[in-house]
Amino acid sequence: MPRPSPSLTLAVGLLLTALAGHGPAARAADEVLWRQVAPENLVFMDLQEGRVAIELNPRFAPKTVKQFRKLVQDRFYDGLSFYRVIDGFVAQGGDGSDLGELSSLPLIDAEFEIAWSPDFPFTPAQSNDLFAPQTGFSDGFAVGRDPSEDRAWLTHCPGVVAMARNEDPDSSRTDFYIVIGQAPRYLDRNMNVFGRVIEGMDAVQRIRRGRAGDNGIIRDDLASSRIRSMTLASD
Repeated sequence: MPRPSPSLTLAVGLLLTALAGHGPAARAADEVLWRQVAPENLVFMDLQEGRVAIELNPRFAPKTVKQFRKLVQDRFYDGLSFYRVIDGFVAQGGDGSDLGELSSLPLIDAEFEIAWSPDFPFTPAQSNDLFAPQTGFSDGFAVGRDPSEDRAWLTHCPGVVAMARNEDPDSSRTDFYIVIGQAPRYLDRNMNVFGRVIEGMDAVQRIRRGRAGDNGIIRDDLASSRIRSMTLASD
């Protein structure tokens, strides 16, 4: 299968129906809604169910993104599967070593939130929800923000990609999950969120589910959805 050009340009942000016109003003405003994703922050994940494009966010999770990039470049995820999939919650993939702490790969420090800078782009969406004093968008990513503390974090919305971990905040390593249901916002500021699906969410939603009574664990590896390959657009 031909690989897309690293110059793939993808839509980000909200679709504004007011920009449906074809005049110069509409075209100028429409340009604001598009930006080119840096190739080093664009991951293609090929599943049995289809191709998924994931945008990484090194601003909010630099250490996590660095390790994930290396794992992708080392072809670590090729042939692995989504072994824990809970309908309406998350699809978790990897080699499962994180569950038993068997991996020899480096652990990643907690990257739950960052110091906010007024130089960062931010479009407010809502104030004072149950989990953040303010929510909005920064470069297309859903963000929670506390202006009184100048802190910000990526929120758990459908399509968000984050690292799995055990009870230790600094125990993320290789296994990751994609939110496939209603936003589990109680996980905000508690997990290393480092990316989001920007294309192919329909393929993600076709990932095979596990049994709810077994916490979504798929014990028969042959019955799980497999990652055929994962590559960086910059490679």
